Amino acid sequence: MTEDWKSRWKEGRIGWHEAGGNKALRKHWPAPGNGERVLVPLCGKSPDLLWLALEGYAVTGVELSEIAVRTFFEEANLGFELSQADGLMTFKCDEPAITLVCGDYFEFASEPFAAIYDRASLIALPPQIRPDYIKHTQSLLDTSAKQLLITLEYDQSKADGPPFSVLADEVVGYWPKLRRVSEKNAINSTPPKFKEAGLTEVTEVVWINY
Repeated sequence: MTEDWKSRWKEGRIGWHEAGGNKALRKHWPAPGNGERVLVPLCGKSPDLLWLALEGYAVTGVELSEIAVRTFFEEANLGFELSQADGLMTFKCDEPAITLVCGDYFEFASEPFAAIYDRASLIALPPQIRPDYIKHTQSLLDTSAKQLLITLEYDQSKADGPPFSVLADEVVGYWPKLRRVSEKNAINSTPPKFKEAGLTEVTEVVWINY
């Protein structure tokens, strides 16, 4: 899976990327912050990173692809300081406060975060890996961390992930305190393979805990 993910970025096969950012984040995220640390797993080059930072949060994204990380800073017109330790590369910008860590998410360790934004991480992972992802993510969060999770629901017998369909029972099995607050048909913003497979509906679901 690691090499496949890197290949997708190298070849530009990033149909899940939202160039304009995610509207649900802007609608449902809590009030502007005061330097609280937010974790964004498998962040890609999402403009949501910059939006969160400009809202007053200290943002840390973790991403496997160095191409994605460097492209984010280039497109955002931001400079960074680069360091490397324990097999992870860290790209740090102080103003706005954005740190992107390049490497294996499961190798990433940190002091607990006050919040997490997950739009494209849980749904990027196959079922057998998701429990380990949840366990590792929990180890990175405060016990009272705010959460915003976005999942997709669709007929996986017609098309397979990534991004994968993750149904409600699985979500609340991982995080019982999450509340389902909105949903919409996102077929027009998902990878072309879904329409090509005959799907007419891919439901984007927003979950929050705060």
